[in-house]
Amino acid sequence: MDPREIVPAKLSMSQIRDIAEDFRNEHIFNDALPVDIELIVEATMGIRIIPVESLPKNCDMEGFISKDFKSIYVDTDLYMDDRYYKRVRFTIAHEIGHLILHRDTINLVRFLSEDEWKNFRMNLNDKSLAWFETQASEFAGRILVPLDPLIINFKKARNETVKMNSGWDSPKIEEEELFATHAQIRAPKFGVSVDVIEKRLRKENIMALLGK
Repeated sequence: MDPREIVPAKLSMSQIRDIAEDFRNEHIFNDALPVDIELIVEATMGIRIIPVESLPKNCDMEGFISKDFKSIYVDTDLYMDDRYYKRVRFTIAHEIGHLILHRDTINLVRFLSEDEWKNFRMNLNDKSLAWFETQASEFAGRILVPLDPLIINFKKARNETVKMNSGWDSPKIEEEELFATHAQIRAPKFGVSVDVIEKRLRKENIMALLGK
């Protein structure tokens, strides 16, 4: 089948979050943060994580899951460099998102080699690729940034910030400023980038959950 004809199911963000929570219940057995995604993938799912040289240069990807879903390949330079720890964690969770969300769609195509599989990934039409990637990223974000700890941490940070800025002459605390400050402080706790935390705060509609 021509990769340009492959279209993933149009899952809503709510559906993806429900699927992510089902995954959490099946594979994650404690509330420790950061979520140990490598241990989960290797120990509970039996999927190998394999570093590969020059992956972005050779196929314009930092990581991909194998056609048999038994291995996740990540770029060696990123994997071995502690500066990219958060990036690699998100890549691994993202590829698990493809496995959980897109396995049936991918199985519609037959591959004879890893090169054919990589070519398939690289030649998807832009619209389908955007759906695949957006859905897998939403899954990864929900796995690495569980909602309950996010709410608890943000509520604490918000209350502390409001208390520090209380008084008649204090400026109003803007939501964007609060998100940015919280993300900067809390990102290490979750083992993700500041950008990922900010996206979760918005996508989870955190202010509404806290009764803004």
